[in-house]
Amino acid sequence: MSRRTVWLVAVSILLAVLGWRVLSLAMAEHYARSQPERALAWRADHPEALSRLAQGQAEQGDWASAADSARRALRANPLDGQPLRVLAQAAEAEGRADDALALYRQAVRLAPRDLPTRFWLLQHALNDRDATDAMAQLDAILRLKPDLLPALQPQLDLLAANPLAQTAVVETLNRQPPWRAGFLAGLAKSGYPSEALAPVFGPLRGENALRELQPWLARLRAENRHAQAYLTWVGLIPEAQRDYLGNVFDGGFELEQELQAGPFAWNTPPLAGAQAYWSATRGSVGQNSYMVQFEGRRTPFAHLWQALALPPGRWQLAWRARADRLDTPRGLVWRVLCEPRGRVLAESAPMQGRFDWREETVDLEIPADCPGQRLLLTIPARIPAETVINGTLWLDAVRMSPAPEKSVTEE
Repeated sequence: MSRRTVWLVAVSILLAVLGWRVLSLAMAEHYARSQPERALAWRADHPEALSRLAQGQAEQGDWASAADSARRALRANPLDGQPLRVLAQAAEAEGRADDALALYRQAVRLAPRDLPTRFWLLQHALNDRDATDAMAQLDAILRLKPDLLPALQPQLDLLAANPLAQTAVVETLNRQPPWRAGFLAGLAKSGYPSEALAPVFGPLRGENALRELQPWLARLRAENRHAQAYLTWVGLIPEAQRDYLGNVFDGGFELEQELQAGPFAWNTPPLAGAQAYWSATRGSVGQNSYMVQFEGRRTPFAHLWQALALPPGRWQLAWRARADRLDTPRGLVWRVLCEPRGRVLAESAPMQGRFDWREETVDLEIPADCPGQRLLLTIPARIPAETVINGTLWLDAVRMSPAPEKSVTEE
C-alpha cells in the first residue's frame, strides 16, 4: 500500500471519528434537557444530561440512582452546582442533616442562580433564626425573580416586624436592592403596628428614599402621627434643603419646583386650565415667587398645598400676594384644614382683581385634637360654574407664626 493510500485512509478515519464526535455531541445536546437518557445513549458523559437525569431521579425519590448520576455529572463538570444540590437532597433524605447543609452551601457557591438551593437555604436560615442569612437568601431570590415579591412579602413583613431581625433587614435595604421600593410600599400597608415597623423605616437612606417612603409617610399621617411623619421626612431631605425648614417649608419658593418632594414640601400637581411655576418676579422678597396663570375656563383649582405639623395654639398665616386681572367669582383663598378629615380651621379673604404686592394675614386657632394640618390654595367654589377663572396670581413669603398678642386681645 502506497504512502498516499495510507495517508488517505488515516485522514478518512480521523474525519470519521471527528464526525462521529460532532454528531454524538450535537445529538446529546439536543436531548439533554428533554430526554436525558436518550442524550446519554449518544454521549455517556454529557454533564447536563447527567445532571438532568439526577434531578429527575431525585423527584421520583430514587435517591441511590440520583446520587450516582449526580456524582457522574460532577466528574464530567466539577463546576456545576446542580448535581451538588441533588447530593444534598439525597443526604437530607437519608437523615444526614450536616452533610446536606454543607452540600447545599457548596452548591450555592457554584450555582448562585439555582432557586431550589436558595429556597432550601432560606428555610434553613428561618428555622435557625438566622436573620442575616435569611435576608441574604431573600435578596438573592428577589434579584433573580422579582415577580416573587408578592409571594415573599408576608415573610419579609414578618422579619421587618421582628425586633431581633430588624438590624439585618435594615442593612439589606440600605444596600438598595432593586426590590426595595416595592417591598416598602407593601410593608407600609401591612397590618403590623406602626410602632413595630418604625425601627425599619427610620434608618433607611438612599437616593430614592424620600420617594420610596411616601407610603409610610401617608400611613403615619392617616394615623394622626403627624409629628412622627414630619420628623421622618426631615431626616430624609438633603442637608442643603434643611435651610428652608420652618413652620412652612420654603415659604419663599426658593427651592426649585422639581426638588420639592414629600407632603411637607410644596405640592403642585398639574391641572388642565392652569400653569403654575416658580418665577423670578419684580418685587419678590428673594429670587423667586409662586406664579399661577389661568386660561379663562372652568378650573377646579386646589393644586398648591403643603402638610403642616403645628402644635395647638393661636397662629397667624401671613403672605405676600400680587394679582393681574384675576377674574373669578369666588377668588382664590388660603385654607388651613385639619387632617385627615379636612375640617376648615381658617379661610383667608378672597384674592381677585388687580393689585400690586401687598401683605395679607389670617388668624387661626389649632385645637388640641388636630395634630396635623394642610395649607391649601383653592377656589372656594360652591358649584362648577364658580370655578371659571382667568388671570395671574403671584405669592411669596408664606409663613406661619404664633399669633401676636393684640390678636388675642381684640377677640
